[in-house]
Amino acid sequence: MKNNETVTFNFGEKSISLSASDFMNGVSSTEGVNANLAMTVDASANYATNAQEYFTRAMIGDEATRTKFRQLLGVKDRVKLGGVTTTGINVKPYAAVFNPDDTTVTQKEYVVQPLMWGTKFDVRSLEIAFMSDQLAKGSNNFSDSFAFMTFFYAEVEKRIKEEMELLTFQGVLATDGVNGLEVILPAAAGILLPTAGNGGVASAVTQANVIDKLKQARTVVPKAIRKHSDFVYIVSQNVFDALADVVSEEKASGLYYLEAETMRFQGREVYLADGASDNTIICTYWENLVNVMDLMSDEVGFNTVDFMGTTLERSIGIRADFKFQPSFVNANEIYIHLFA
Repeated sequence: MKNNETVTFNFGEKSISLSASDFMNGVSSTEGVNANLAMTVDASANYATNAQEYFTRAMIGDEATRTKFRQLLGVKDRVKLGGVTTTGINVKPYAAVFNPDDTTVTQKEYVVQPLMWGTKFDVRSLEIAFMSDQLAKGSNNFSDSFAFMTFFYAEVEKRIKEEMELLTFQGVLATDGVNGLEVILPAAAGILLPTAGNGGVASAVTQANVIDKLKQARTVVPKAIRKHSDFVYIVSQNVFDALADVVSEEKASGLYYLEAETMRFQGREVYLADGASDNTIICTYWENLVNVMDLMSDEVGFNTVDFMGTTLERSIGIRADFKFQPSFVNANEIYIHLFA
C-alpha cells in the first residue's frame, strides 16, 4: 500500500477509511523499541498467551562456599584482626637465671571491595510480552506485585549467588572488582604450593593421580592443622569427580568414602567448591579462610526504582550495592594446587 492509497472497511451503516500514512504519522520512530534496556524480550514471548508456569536454567550450585568461612561482617572499608605468635616459647631445662622466650603480637588488615549489580527494563517490554495480562490496569502506574516479577526477582537472586560463588575463587580485580582466592593465595608470602621437592609440581588432576594429589596436600600442610575438627580439602568439580570415580570403580569406600555421608579422603571432608577453577585443591581448615563483607544479604537486598517518578522515563531500574573480599588468616597453613 502506498501512502496516498486508502482502504475502506464497511461495518453496516458505518465505514472506516485508512491509509498507510495514518499508521506512520501516529507512531514515532522509537515507540516500542527497547532502546536502553538490560531486559530483552525474546520474540517467543511477544503477544503470547500468559505462561502458567516458568522454566529455569541450571546454576553451578546452590551452596555458597564462603558461608563456611570465618565471617567478618559490618565492614565498610577495612578491618583488622589481632593475633600473637607463641611458637618461640619452648620448654627448657631449669635455670636460676630467668631466660624468657619471645612472643610476637601481630595484626592483619582486610580491605573490602565495593561492588554493585543492576538491570533495567522498559515497562512497554512487559506490556507486549506474555505477562501483559498480569499487569495492573492503567498505563501511568507500574506495580511489581504480579506473578512474573516474583519469579523474575528469584531468578536474579539465583544469578547473583552464582556470580558470588565464582568471584570467591576466580575473581580478578581489574575485571570483576575483587580478587578471588585463586589470585590471592598463590601471591601470599608463606603459602604452601606443590613443588618437585614435595611430591610434584601442579598438573591436571585425573582419576589416575587424584589420590596422589590429595596425599601430597595432606603431607605438605603442617601436622597441627590436620588435627583441627574443621580440616578440609576444598576441590573443584573435576577433582571431586576424579575422586568419586576412584571410589566407584575401585570400590575403595572404606578408605575414601563413607556411604550416605560427605565425601571424604582418609576420614577428612572433601568439599566441592562450585566456583573453583578446574584442578584446584585447597587444603586448610575452614576458620583459616575469611569472608569479609558488610552484610551477608547485601548483594541480594536490591532496590527497585520506577523512573517515571523521577526522570519521567518509563522504565524500572534494579540495583544492589555491597562490599566483599574473600581472604585468609595464616598463609603458612594453606596448601593450594592450581593448574590452568
